[in-house]
Amino acid sequence: MTVYLLERDGVLLARMPLSHVEPFSVHCGFEPLPAFEPYRALFEEDARLAEEVVSDPDPALLNRAEALLDRILALGLSVRREGGGIHREVLIGIEDHTAHFRPLKLEEEPL
Repeated sequence: MTVYLLERDGVLLARMPLSHVEPFSVHCGFEPLPAFEPYRALFEEDARLAEEVVSDPDPALLNRAEALLDRILALGLSVRREGGGIHREVLIGIEDHTAHFRPLKLEEEPL
């Protein structure tokens, strides 16, 4: 089974067992470790805003979602395949016990 590891500055935040791959995203289970706790609220807010944006295209809401995305990207999170390569730049969404990510530089590692 393929497992991805969510890391920040070499610290393991979560294990993410592969569920399935779509053309532009990888879907996984999400198994957080204690080191993830400082980031949990940020991702909960991201999931909530993503759900709101689907039904409400209010520009102020979109601006808040974009600012939150910038904060998540600024964390410098990476996703490493257990026993394999690394994606140093990813868009990632986490909701409860699932995660999905999209590498921003596909040349780093084949999915």
